[in-house]
Parts: sequence; structure tokens; C-alpha cells
Amino acid sequence: MEQTLRTPFLQPAQDAETRTRPKPKPVRAPLFIQDAVTPWADGTMLLALWRLQEAEERDS
Repeated sequence: MEQTLRTPFLQPAQDAETRTRPKPKPVRAPLFIQDAVTPWADGTMLLALWRLQEAEERDS
């Protein structure tokens, strides 16, 4: 005897997306070996990227 499923056992996609999740952290910029020696403002590019990312994390 066949039985039909009366209620859907999977949630609609809209319901699944409305759940609260923590916001993902932003992806850090890739670092290259050359960044450690490339002059940039008052230091190197590596220091500039690090300072920028630290400032963004403090503001969040």
C-alpha cells in the first residue's frame, strides 16, 4: 500500500535563511613575502596591512 507524505519534511528555503547566525569575520588580505620589504608610508606594506586590519577589528 502506498502512502503519500502530506506535510513537507524539508523546510522551504526562505525559512532556512531567516535563522540568526553570527556574522562571518571578514577575510584577511593575503600576505606575500615581498610585503615585508616593500616600502609603504612610514613602514612596510606588511605593517600597513596589519595596522589597517587591526583598526577595522577595533571598529567592528
